Amino acid sequence: MDTSSSRRQTYRLSYLVFLLLATFLRHVVQSFVLQRPATRRPPLQQTASLSVASAPSQTRRQSSSFLYPLTSLHAAADGAENDKEDANGGSSPSSLSSPFPDDRPLNSVEQRRIDRAAKTDKARKLSKNARLMDDFFGKRMGAGTVFYGESLSDLDDEAYAKKVEASNDNDARLEIKALRENPVVVVGATGKTGQWVVTDLLSKGFSVRAFVRNLDKAEDLFGWDGSNLDLFEGNVKDLSALTEVMKGALAVIYCAGSREVIGTNTFSQVDGLGVENAVKAAQLSGEGGVPSVRKFILLSSIGVSKPDGYGLVSKLLGDPLKAKARGEDAVRKGNLESYCIVRAGGLRDGDGTKRAIEIGQGDMFGKCGVSRLDVAQMLVQALVQDVNNVTFEVKNDDSRQEDQERLNNILSTPDQRQIVEYFLTEDAKDEEMWGQRLSALKPDVL
Repeated sequence: MDTSSSRRQTYRLSYLVFLLLATFLRHVVQSFVLQRPATRRPPLQQTASLSVASAPSQTRRQSSSFLYPLTSLHAAADGAENDKEDANGGSSPSSLSSPFPDDRPLNSVEQRRIDRAAKTDKARKLSKNARLMDDFFGKRMGAGTVFYGESLSDLDDEAYAKKVEASNDNDARLEIKALRENPVVVVGATGKTGQWVVTDLLSKGFSVRAFVRNLDKAEDLFGWDGSNLDLFEGNVKDLSALTEVMKGALAVIYCAGSREVIGTNTFSQVDGLGVENAVKAAQLSGEGGVPSVRKFILLSSIGVSKPDGYGLVSKLLGDPLKAKARGEDAVRKGNLESYCIVRAGGLRDGDGTKRAIEIGQGDMFGKCGVSRLDVAQMLVQALVQDVNNVTFEVKNDDSRQEDQERLNNILSTPDQRQIVEYFLTEDAKDEEMWGQRLSALKPDVL
C-alpha cells in the first residue's frame, strides 16, 4: 500500500470520527440547554428612517388654513373607520392578512406587498435537513457561548410553521397594509428637494404617497413601503402610473425635475410632458368625473417668463425654462380646484432656515439662489395656507441671516420640554406669518 492510499484512508477515518463526535456533542449540548430557559435574540424590528414619522401621533400638530377641507375629510375617514370597528365588535388587528376588498382588482402597490410577503415568508421556511444544518453550524460557539437560540431541527413541521409565522409578525416587510386615505402625492419624493417635502408633510401629520422611479432608494430613505408612507414606483412619462398613484388623493406636490440634456428623462420629458401627465392624472383622480385632488403645487424656476433671456446657453442645456413654462401652462389650464406655482431661485444644498426667505411676483428677482430646505417649506406652506391659483417666486435674502444664538442656547438646555415648546411656538408663528404673506399674493389672470 503506497503512502497516498494510506493518507486517504486516514482522512476518511478522521472524518467519520469527527461526525460521531459531533453527533454525540449535539445530544449532550441539547440536554444541557433543555435544563435551562433558552435565550433567544430579540426579533429584528423595522425602524423608521424618519424620526418624525415614529413620533407619537399626539405630538404631531396639524397645520392650519388648507386643513379646513383636510380636517373634515380626515374626520370623515376616522368616523368611517370607527364605524367599521364597532360593527366588527372591536378594533381590527394592526397587521391584516388581507385588508383589500374582494370586489375590486388590486393596484400595483397592493399586489407588490402581497408578492413580497409571500416571497419573504417562503424564503424563511427551511426544510428539515436545512434546519438541522442551521442548528449545527449556525448556533455553536456563538458570542462566547456553547449554544444559543432554539433548536429548530427538533420541531415537527407544524410547530416550526407556527414559529415562523410568529416571527413574521415582527417584520414590517411582511405586513400587507391597505393604502392610507386622503394622501398628498409627492412626485419626485427621492430628489434632493422632495426628501425635505416628505419630511415636512409627515411631521405635520399628513398621509403621504411618494411617486418614485427607484423603489430601493425610496425604502432606504423612508423605510419599508407602508411603514411611514405608501410608495408607488413609476415614471412621469407614464400616464397610467400617475393615474394610479393619484386615485383618491387630496393634493399633489410636483417637485420632480430633470438634469439631463439628452437621454430618456430630459427637461422636455420631465418638466414639460411629466407635468402635463400629472395634471391629467389629477383630473382623473376622483369618481363620477369629479377630481379628488383639491390642490396642485408645482415647483418651477425663476426666469420661466423670460425663457429666451439666456440665449445660446439655454439652447445648449435643452431649453429647461421653456420646458418648465410648458408645465406651468398645463397647471394653469388644468381646470383643477386650486393650484400654486412656486418659482425657486437656483437650488442649493445646506443653509436651510438660516437665511431670510423673500417672496415676490412678476419674475423680477433675476439671478439668485435658495436653499432646498426653504423651498420644501414653501411648497408645504402653499399647500396648507388658504392661497389659490397664484404664481410666485422665492429666494433667500443673503444679506439677512436669522439669529442663531438663541436657537443654540435653546438646543443646549437639558430640559427637553423647553426645546419642544420652543419649536411648537416658533412653528405656529411661522405659519401665521406665512399665512399673512401668502394671502397678499395676487391670483393669476388667465
